[in-house]
Order: sequence, then structure tokens, then C-alpha cells
Amino acid sequence: MGEEELGKEDILKIFYTTPGGLDRINAVIDARLAEGRTRSITLFEKFIRARLEVNPKVLKMPNSDITAVEAVYLSQYPGVREVEILDLRQNHFGDVGLDALVNSPHLKNLRALDLRNNQITRVGLESLARADTLAHLETLDLRLNKVGKRWEDKLRASEKLPALATVRVV
Repeated sequence: MGEEELGKEDILKIFYTTPGGLDRINAVIDARLAEGRTRSITLFEKFIRARLEVNPKVLKMPNSDITAVEAVYLSQYPGVREVEILDLRQNHFGDVGLDALVNSPHLKNLRALDLRNNQITRVGLESLARADTLAHLETLDLRLNKVGKRWEDKLRASEKLPALATVRVV
């Protein structure tokens, strides 16, 4: 089973049904990803943890080839609870990854989110505009995605994003 077949629902199910903590969850996901020869989640988690040890409020992972599966994992990773600045520009997680991130129970403290060049479309932005978890988001950068300028006004007008002051789309 390749990564394309391991979807958001599969990752969430693994998180919520696997007993034994994060190491066991990682092992189950890794076993599923190994069949498709995808980067191990254990390695990805170590990368996240190392970044957060430097500064738990800032997580910068630009140009890291983050896939939708890894974005879903990141959205469920409890270590991101304090993150206020999240830089995920130049990755490849698209609308599925964005949906997981903006609906994360752990990313409620985000103030700045950089999502430039991530193959995001209007589908992902509709999810973002409906998300209940981004009340503190002040700055959002969506340049180099597959969305039009009109989304700047739509996102600023969203009742779900009351603190949003800066939006960059094009």
C-alpha cells in the first residue's frame, strides 16, 4: 500500500486507536509507509522534535518535501501545542494537508502561517475559512498556490479568522 492509499482518515484512525503512545503510533504508520518506500514517520517526528527543542513557539520547515500524510501527522503531533509561527512553504501537501493542519486540535495558538507554494486550491481555502481553530491567526501567506486574489478579502471576512490582519495570496 503506497502513500497515496494511506489517507487522512487512516492516519487519524491510527492516532486514535493505537495503544502505547507516540512511538507505537510511529511504528504502525512506518509499517504502512514502508511498503511504498516513503520517508519514515519516526524520522519526520525526530525532525519536528529537534526543531521544537530549539524554540517551541516557532516551527520552520520550508522546502522539506512534506506530503499530505506528514501534514496530517504534524496536525496530530502533541508537541506543536505552543507553536505560534508555522512556516511550511515550498512543500507538497495540498488541500488534504491544509485541511488537517487548519483543523488540528493542537495548532490553536498559531499567529503566523506561511503556506507559500504548497499546491493549495480553493478547496483548501474553503476548509481554512471554516476552521474553528485559528482564532489567533494574524498573518497568512498563500502566495504561489492555485488561488486567486479574491481570496484575500474572503479570508479577511471570515468570522472564523477574527484576528487576521495580513493575507498574501498573489
